Amino acid sequence: MYQYAPILKSKKLLGLACACALAAVLALTGCAAGDGADAGASGAAGGASNAATQGEASVTVSVTMPEGADAESQSAEVSIPADGTVYDALVATGWAVEAADSDYGKYVTAINGVANGSQGDMSGWVFTVNGEEVMEGCGTCTLAAGDTVEWTFFV
Repeated sequence: MYQYAPILKSKKLLGLACACALAAVLALTGCAAGDGADAGASGAAGGASNAATQGEASVTVSVTMPEGADAESQSAEVSIPADGTVYDALVATGWAVEAADSDYGKYVTAINGVANGSQGDMSGWVFTVNGEEVMEGCGTCTLAAGDTVEWTFFV
């Protein structure tokens, strides 16, 4: 009977480690999927379900124009569906947006008349969410209430 005690103890530790790892994964993915204000108070899963039941998320979108552009830098707060994307938020601003579909998803080619390639072959629009670079397209990157999207023209 005593020979199984170390095995039971190691199984409990393994179970505890798996539970901690699962909680960490849920917390990290919940930051992108849930309502940021609720995530801290009710956990990542609660934040995600709150965002889904609310139906909309309010986010801030800003555009930083290059020097000499015919348009000025702007910022706007918009409402998008709870599962809305970076592209949805940009379109919701009412600004002139041109985009194309590519093998990698939606690709923004111009904002307010400033087009990719207009300041050199490598110039174009890039975006961050909450100050962080995102490694997915604007048409698939979902936002949560309170997120901030910044589009910058890279020269």
